[in-house]
Parts: sequence; C-alpha cells; structure tokens
Amino acid sequence: MIITICLVVTYLTEITSNTATATLLMPILAAAAIASGYDPKVLMVPAAICASCAFMLPVATAPNAIAYGTGEIAITTMVREGAVMSFIIACLVGIITFLLLY
Repeated sequence: MIITICLVVTYLTEITSNTATATLLMPILAAAAIASGYDPKVLMVPAAICASCAFMLPVATAPNAIAYGTGEIAITTMVREGAVMSFIIACLVGIITFLLLY
C-alpha cells in the first residue's frame, strides 16, 4: 500500500504543484491511516517525500523548466527518463520508509 501511495503521489506531482499535492493528500492519508489502524506518519511521510520528486515535465519544478528552457533536452527525453527516475524513487522511498516507520 505504501509503494502504491508513493507512485500515485509521485506521478500526481508531475502535473500539479508539489505543495498543492501535499496539501490535498495529507488529510486524506491521515484519515485513511487511522481508519486502517496505522500510525498516520506511516502513510504521510512517504507521501510528503514523494511530493517533492517531480522529474518528468518542465512544469513540475523550476529546475526542470530551466533545463528544458536551454533547448538541449527534448520533452520526450524528459518524459522518458523522468518516468524511470520517478518509478525508481517512488519504490525506494516506499521501501525505505516502510522499513523505518512500520
């Protein structure tokens, strides 16, 4: 469940603001954790970390926009490489936070 949340948050933050994603999902994840009998931080910490992991699109973060703005990187390259990076980091964050917090 944690890895699924990490993947959803990571890919959601690619198309929305990192802050908006975290603000929207934190109360939902806290309520879901309590309803499931988990400590809320078990779901909220990995989601908060993953909300900062946007690698695919120029609109995701300012550094992405700067890199794209140079003209050296095509959008297709950013999406392809960023999707792989996002998947890897979401899985790693999910596994590590599960081991540390659960």
